[in-house]
Amino acid sequence: MGRPASEIRSTLRAHSDFQRIYSSKLRLFRDGLTFYYCKAENLVFRFAVSIPKRFGKAVERNTIRRRIKAIVKNVDSIPDNTEIIFCVNSPCKELSYEKLLCACEWVFDKINRIKTPKNVVIKNDK
Repeated sequence: MGRPASEIRSTLRAHSDFQRIYSSKLRLFRDGLTFYYCKAENLVFRFAVSIPKRFGKAVERNTIRRRIKAIVKNVDSIPDNTEIIFCVNSPCKELSYEKLLCACEWVFDKINRIKTPKNVVIKNDK
């Protein structure tokens, strides 16, 4: 199920990466989730989960975070050459794993249909 362990998906951590993706102003909305993304030829799939403290206690935030990480780990339709930030809003508290999976698959399919721009070069600081 999912991709092999050799293709481990890395996470976004640097503030500059978050700002670069937010400034691309490409986003999709579904079921209380906001998906900011950036596509370019030289990118590998990386993701981050952003949940504000006003969402709830740490247990609730970590539950949603674990569910999203499990979805990314197990789903096969991950878009290539893309970096995504999953921004979770308060309506997601009542979402089950199946609803989250449905929303993420919808977004992955939508992003997969978008062509990767040829002339955009993202400079990684690493």
